Amino acid sequence: MIKPQTLQKKLQWLLVSRLMIAIILLVVIGVIEQGNVSRPFVPILFAVASTVLGLSILYYFTLKSRLPLVFQCYAQLSLDLGIVTWLVYSTGDIESPFLALYLVIIFAASTLFGRRGVLLIGASSGTLYGLTGLLILVAAISRASGWPANTESSIKWVEFMFSLNLIAIFFVTILSGHLAERARLSETELATATKDLAEYRLFNDRIIESVRSGLITTDLRGDIITYNRAAEEITGYKANEVRGRNIYAIFGDIGQQIEVGLESIRSRARLPRFDIDCRTAEGAPIHLGFSVAPLVDDAEAERGYVLTFQDLTEVMELEREVRRQERLAALGKMAAGLAHEIRNPLASMRGSVQVLASELNLSPEQRQLMNIVLRESERLNRIVSDFLTYARPPKTDFSQIELSSILAEAVALLRNSPELGPKHLLTEQYPCEPVFYLGDANQLKQIFWNLSRNAVQAMPHGGELKVALETPANGDVMISFTDTGQGMSAEQKERLFEPFNSSSGGTGLGMAIVYQLVHDHNGKILVDSEMGEGTTIAIKLPADGLVSPDPQTSPTANLLAENPQTPALAGTVN
Repeated sequence: MIKPQTLQKKLQWLLVSRLMIAIILLVVIGVIEQGNVSRPFVPILFAVASTVLGLSILYYFTLKSRLPLVFQCYAQLSLDLGIVTWLVYSTGDIESPFLALYLVIIFAASTLFGRRGVLLIGASSGTLYGLTGLLILVAAISRASGWPANTESSIKWVEFMFSLNLIAIFFVTILSGHLAERARLSETELATATKDLAEYRLFNDRIIESVRSGLITTDLRGDIITYNRAAEEITGYKANEVRGRNIYAIFGDIGQQIEVGLESIRSRARLPRFDIDCRTAEGAPIHLGFSVAPLVDDAEAERGYVLTFQDLTEVMELEREVRRQERLAALGKMAAGLAHEIRNPLASMRGSVQVLASELNLSPEQRQLMNIVLRESERLNRIVSDFLTYARPPKTDFSQIELSSILAEAVALLRNSPELGPKHLLTEQYPCEPVFYLGDANQLKQIFWNLSRNAVQAMPHGGELKVALETPANGDVMISFTDTGQGMSAEQKERLFEPFNSSSGGTGLGMAIVYQLVHDHNGKILVDSEMGEGTTIAIKLPADGLVSPDPQTSPTANLLAENPQTPALAGTVN
């Protein structure tokens, strides 16, 4: 059964084809028969063309009606048979040159119906032609005007032509019915194959979309053809945004890596894997590991490239974390022993110098030198104390605290610090509601103080420091310190939390202590920095530390209850 949409389109083509055939016949016969008055074909064809035109207009509006399409098909072909029968009778009946129009109608039926419909139209054509010819042969009706009656000498030839035409209509009907059936089966098979192909394509698309690795196909120029869902999630670019763009615009110049990967495939060597650093659509840095393979057709000819990649940012961060932990563990063991060995003789030396300074009558120059010894020994004592704090930090005392007020207190200390100049701008951003957390208030204050102080030191000529406390939808608490200072190189970021790694002239233990204290709170430190573009250091504390307020056990909560205007609930302060 032909689909209604398909049948309607075929009827539209039949309408146009019928009108074109009538006009072409009229023009051709008009040119050929010009000046021939014995067989006036042109007036007859003009009448047929006019009739066809009128019927075509009627058919056009009928197509827009609710009449069944199959009924319209049979009605149109039946009227066509009537018109052709009249045309054949008017132009020589058995000898008419327009007898082939019966065959055209049968072929048209083969495009609209199956075998049964074609046989019905063919039988109707043969019946109408046979009845017309039989009535002429038995002289039951006279021939059309302008055509002489058949004589005894010509009757044999007319009978032969009549039989031959009937046989032709019969065989054309049988052949058209067979072809119609074959065409119907072919359409069914094609529809099935098209459906299967669509299902296979959908299944293939689902496989590609379900792969958790980014997958991109490109042409030989590197222009992107397909871009799966994982690639969208990793890079932040949508498929409709990057399709047609060059892959180098997203991943940078990776032409050399692609060529090396393709060469390894051609030489049947092990497929290499490459690491690249790039940025997401939002500008966040990511580290990707990717491999490349040629995209070939059925003839094994290269048509493009297939790139698969994974986001290794977290993996690389974990690797750096492990290396950092190993270095810090080794340095911590050394620091613990070394600090104790230095502190005891240092205390003796400092005490002896103080005794000498009080008992001896020193000149001003000698007293100045003595003060330098005492001052430097005090500085050395502070270094040793920091060393011990780093190597053997005090036990973490967890209690319910309010993070906003503790962070605001650290910023308040920084505002009153002599390191803060008139060109420095401090911006604070806290939630509207208090954030109660299980942590060590003193250690967190030390973390916040060190990070905010380092941020100010990174802006010696002024700049803005933004301190923010957020509780995103995933529940983890984020405390960020963002400055507009000089930023850090990749090497500086790698060694940021190592002891004695300082660019400001300090002991270089501040960030190492911060790292240790954050680790004691089961948190993470995230660093985002570029040379000349400032730095953002964020503390990520796990959500399982969040608690409901308990005024009986939380001094901070009591403070908030007594003073609701505390900065913990403030919005932005400049």
